[in-house]
Amino acid sequence: MTTRLLSKVFSISMAPVLFSLGLSLSSQAPAAAAVPLSLTAAQTQLTPGQSLTLTIHDPGANPSMEYELGIGHNGRRYWTGFHSQDHITLTHLPAGTYVITGYALSSSMALRHQWTMAQASNRQVIYVGSKVSIAVAEQQVNGQAADVVHVNSQGIASPVYLLTWKGPSGETAMQGFQESSNFVIPITQSGAYHFVAYAEPYGAPPGLANALASNPMWSSVQIPAQGVTLNPAVRALRAGSQAMEAIDVNVTAPGGQLLSTFTGSVLVTDSAGQLLTPSGATVNSLTVEISNGQGTFSLLAGQNPSLDNISTASLTPSGGNVVAAHVQYGMTSIAFRGSGGNIGTLQTIMPIASTVNPQNGDQTPYGLVYDSFAGTATAPNPYYGDLLVSNFSNQAQVNGAGSTIVAINPNTGSTTPFASGLSGPVALAVSPKGPVWVADFGTQGTNGNDMVLAPNGMTFANGGSVIANPLFDGPWGQVFVPNATSPAFLETNGLNGTIAAMYGFAPPNFNQDTQVSIIGSGLAHQGTTASTVLGPQGMVYDPSTNMVYVTDSQDNSIRAFYWDGSTTPNQGQGQLIYQGGGLNKPAGITLDPLNGDLLVVNQGNNRLVEVALNNGHAYIAGQKTLDPTPVNPMTGAGSALFGVAARVSANGHLEVYFTDDNTNTLDVLK
Repeated sequence: MTTRLLSKVFSISMAPVLFSLGLSLSSQAPAAAAVPLSLTAAQTQLTPGQSLTLTIHDPGANPSMEYELGIGHNGRRYWTGFHSQDHITLTHLPAGTYVITGYALSSSMALRHQWTMAQASNRQVIYVGSKVSIAVAEQQVNGQAADVVHVNSQGIASPVYLLTWKGPSGETAMQGFQESSNFVIPITQSGAYHFVAYAEPYGAPPGLANALASNPMWSSVQIPAQGVTLNPAVRALRAGSQAMEAIDVNVTAPGGQLLSTFTGSVLVTDSAGQLLTPSGATVNSLTVEISNGQGTFSLLAGQNPSLDNISTASLTPSGGNVVAAHVQYGMTSIAFRGSGGNIGTLQTIMPIASTVNPQNGDQTPYGLVYDSFAGTATAPNPYYGDLLVSNFSNQAQVNGAGSTIVAINPNTGSTTPFASGLSGPVALAVSPKGPVWVADFGTQGTNGNDMVLAPNGMTFANGGSVIANPLFDGPWGQVFVPNATSPAFLETNGLNGTIAAMYGFAPPNFNQDTQVSIIGSGLAHQGTTASTVLGPQGMVYDPSTNMVYVTDSQDNSIRAFYWDGSTTPNQGQGQLIYQGGGLNKPAGITLDPLNGDLLVVNQGNNRLVEVALNNGHAYIAGQKTLDPTPVNPMTGAGSALFGVAARVSANGHLEVYFTDDNTNTLDVLK
């Protein structure tokens, strides 16, 4: 037997007593054991010079078994040698960390040095004179408040670190293990943050059970208020209507997020003097109280059409936060305009062309968009001025099985195949730079995607056209939203009631570059297939309000959402603009280019509805039946309308184009 005096295994002078095999612990490949060994230590944290007893628990022990410890210390590996005792005492331990494994081997194998046949236990980490401490400093990182936590360790060889923390609201998180001793924790709200750091030697068993913890450290952080934004749901009031509109005031942190801990006030100034006081008087300026980062004031419609400019200034805290040296004050404009619905003056409905694809018989026109990309001087777009129509069904009328888009000249009615190879194309939108974006519902909705086509209808090479993302769930609507730094395409998901934003894209690799985030959720929806789905559908961007208006066929509503770049938050159900009344399963939506009203087509009664935003509570300014076919309220049979677009004719009159599923045609109301 290779027995050694255990009292001398670790002495003050280790070198003459220990021997090194020159192997790492992993070089001993232990044979599989029916019941594994386990190693326990009397304690795991000691001061230098103390002794420690470790016990190897061997469920299959017999008189012929011998035991030893493999010890990693300061980058070297040592062995105690095999002995008949299953508890081994190490004495006079020097400072440092020890990663120890127990081994069991029969006496005969030990005599023959058959080390690879040994059974191995778990690894046990022992800290002798080791310490972990942390220091916290508040800094600005990429324009956002952050706690930079530095972890310091003593007596731990090649340490790796982990940090846990608890925020002011009780939320907990962790980060690591990592070799860097620095952690950057973004601060999202003011208050006290509680930090505990952990360190362990590299190669130790992962997990907090084997790590050495620091003492807790508390950091009290106060995020400065740096911005004020104004958010009206409706930016147009009917002149002389005595309508009122509530406008939200939000105080934001350096990163742009709502500062929910801010309490104070802000001064609001109105160029038209239509701010309402609590007593009902109208004034030019008003002090608005801010609580939980938010405040509200009301604006009264002016008597005459005009543009009313509203601005903020003089943010003053009364508790919760300080104010940054430089604050970005927001402003907005509200239009006072006359009413005057337009569709009531339109009398003629006539077909432009059949939307059936002449090559494969695809039918059931859904998506409709005006191709507004003229091309370049050297490469003009041959489809410029055409109306692009997507066919949702195939020749056998299977919903979601359509795969094509046709281009129709609205002046001549000539039809040209534009694109093929899609999967249930529902909605279309055109980029200012030419590509056509398609919301592909797919055959089941859950296999939908967003596809980007070149201006000529062709796909980009190497799969660059297909944007697939787990956030897509029944793509059902599509719209382009301009932005100074991050223009985006938004799409609605009919199967889960969300609105997704796609941004960061660039040709030709849209599949790789495009980032996706959710900016709306919780919208009403039902159904699981292309034939039963109801939910958020049509989308239109209004440049006068910087809002995207979304129809929802499940709860007969129109809601508003905004896009302000990649930091745009999830706005939940958005701002309710109008609900019920003349809306009956609203689908497609567009803007009246003459007066800015919303034009919506109903699937529930085949009507076109004009919704005026010039009342603080939007109203129906007109209705027109586009297809006389009655709609079965239970099955939806007879429903004809989905896509709608509007333009001003050469003689200055409004023309409204719409797709009719009953006749498979593109029609115009004028």
